[in-house]
Amino acid sequence: MRFLRTFAAATLALLCFERPAPQTVAQEPVPPAELTIFDASTPVDSLRFQGVEYARDEDGALALKNDTTDPWPGVHFEGKTWDFSRYDALVLYVRSTSRENITLYCRLDCAQSNPTTLDGVVTLSTTLKPGERQAWRVEFPAALNPAIREKLFAMRGKPGGIRTNEFSQDAKIPFDKSATTAIRPFETQNGRKDSWVLEKIVATPTAPEQLAKDDYLQWSPEQFFPFVDEFGQFKHAQWRGKTRSLEELRAQIEIENAELAAHQPSEFDQYGGWKNGPQLEATGAFRTEKVDGMWYLVDPEGRLFWSNGVDCVNSVTAVTPVSDREFYFDPSIPTSRDSNSEYAKFLSVSSRSVNNYYADKGEFLQYNLTEANLYKKFGDDWKNAWIDLSSRRLRSWGLNTIGNWSSLEVCARAKTPYTATVSSGGPSIEGSKGYWGKFVDPFDPAFARSVRSSLEAIRAQTADDPYCIGYFVDNEISWGEKGSLARAALLSPASQKVKQAYLKWLQEKYETIDAFNAAWQVDLKDWQALLDEPFETPQNENAENDSNAFYVVICEKYFSQILEIVRELAPKKLYLGCRFAWNNDLARAAGQKYCDVVSYNFYKSSVADFKPVEGAPDKPVVIGEFHFGALDRGLFHTGLCPCKDQNARAQAYEDYVKSALSNPWIVGAHWFEYQDEAVTGRFDGENYQIGLVDVCDRPYEETIQAVRRVGYNLYQIRKNASQQR
Repeated sequence: MRFLRTFAAATLALLCFERPAPQTVAQEPVPPAELTIFDASTPVDSLRFQGVEYARDEDGALALKNDTTDPWPGVHFEGKTWDFSRYDALVLYVRSTSRENITLYCRLDCAQSNPTTLDGVVTLSTTLKPGERQAWRVEFPAALNPAIREKLFAMRGKPGGIRTNEFSQDAKIPFDKSATTAIRPFETQNGRKDSWVLEKIVATPTAPEQLAKDDYLQWSPEQFFPFVDEFGQFKHAQWRGKTRSLEELRAQIEIENAELAAHQPSEFDQYGGWKNGPQLEATGAFRTEKVDGMWYLVDPEGRLFWSNGVDCVNSVTAVTPVSDREFYFDPSIPTSRDSNSEYAKFLSVSSRSVNNYYADKGEFLQYNLTEANLYKKFGDDWKNAWIDLSSRRLRSWGLNTIGNWSSLEVCARAKTPYTATVSSGGPSIEGSKGYWGKFVDPFDPAFARSVRSSLEAIRAQTADDPYCIGYFVDNEISWGEKGSLARAALLSPASQKVKQAYLKWLQEKYETIDAFNAAWQVDLKDWQALLDEPFETPQNENAENDSNAFYVVICEKYFSQILEIVRELAPKKLYLGCRFAWNNDLARAAGQKYCDVVSYNFYKSSVADFKPVEGAPDKPVVIGEFHFGALDRGLFHTGLCPCKDQNARAQAYEDYVKSALSNPWIVGAHWFEYQDEAVTGRFDGENYQIGLVDVCDRPYEETIQAVRRVGYNLYQIRKNASQQR
């Protein structure tokens, strides 16, 4: 999971924590008034336009239409310096007049910004549907004491909602909102001549009480550290639902038991299928079928099934590195190998780190906050108690699927449908690249052996289990752009199997090296010269066409071998695809050709408009990951889809799942993830507020209410969507 997948992160939110008032209370400052940056009275000649046609509409708003040449068409507010030190956000009132969804960006520069490296620059984004009007909040990053800021590492988010980059590295030049020098709303060039309207821009003042709550941002390091309490929560704030003692942690058991018993869905059969819906053929296993123009899964009893699930139902989500960061944590949390603490059993050694401070450090010590808190809550038998509770929660919440990355021990005992996880391996294509790593070489025999071995490891538990829906194989692998893997093959060494296969393919097409040279506009002595050295594919039409054509060969080689292995070892199970994140239509079409269900990890506000690749086989789709987060419950990063607060987060969840239920191709959506990540970050620095439960195993009430509202009405919502098509 996710690292940032888009050009720019969406709206950031500042912390909204409640802390006890200081003993000595100074007179509260009078908040500044709302500050207007732009409205109907602002003269147009004070603005700078780039790559857009513009005009005032009848209300004085600014109507903008992009040209098709400039890469960043937009409007620039600059030439002065604004002091936003007592303001929390800009609100841009914008409206789309385009026929398709558009993504708008807002770039903020300060006096210290470097326009070449973009250090000290903030860029945020929002998406507008055709005709949609938004009051788009562009949050200012907080001002954190540099002496604290420099000591915080291996964390995607820092106090105040400050975000690091995908490598958890802090900005070289922090954005200074007290010296903002430019406000630039813009769109990226897509050749469509999109149009939109800017009605108004205002700066909203920060409430005096919020300034008081956030005073820890300017504390000294001696005051700030340690900032993690005995349960792994942020120490310097209070919020609804924060666990303050062991007694409070344990008291939640009986409170929740009563709450779960009082809420049960009425429409579910034993698998979570539509008990009161049509009876279809029962095969004893999950399968797919299109009914009334809508794709569905069908459960083993022959009932329509829509997979409403959650990922990572396991006890390792909030594992966080402690080496070199011992001073972050409350003394009750063990951070040393020779600790005598009773909680030292939740320490372990790891060398797994991706794009992070620890990536080149070798072994480091990490602590499992999830299991430590479950032990504190339930005692020695914590695992059995937690598995039982998790199983009851899912049913009561209206969730009917345990998604990817979940514990097979939980899956075996929960009597809840689940998806199993398989991975591929073997040599990578050396010339390829990607966030999680290079793309595997599907022409190397080790690839098929690795998939077979991974599936065989869980075959006994899953292949004949009626609760197992099927297998995801791999996750968010780097398909790149069209043709990229073929070009990567030629950049690889002669021993690379995919390069040898591509060379054979080219030889069969062109027959002679002279014909190849003429087509690709190169001058190679012989075919061996193409094989022996890394070769940069030229930029011309024939080379591009061949790259795309062999790219399809690579994609189909990947998917077809996996399908063959799944059919051989687990013929009753569905092949659920690779959980596309970065993709293109060639890779997607290959997935539609070979997968039973094509999977995507979609981090956006809606999937109502999703469509598969036209011309490829018609296959159902499952959303493998989505989430929303906010900064009002003690964590420093919202995840990939920010919300203002927990109420907005709950509404975003409900809207998303309903959008998926309205889409005829989508047969399920799985929330990422069951529990929040550690406030101090996991192996890749992610420290997102994206759980259904917090680090103390306490459910987020607002979100769970939304989960139930949708979950209890899954099939009626789907039926209504079918009737409205």
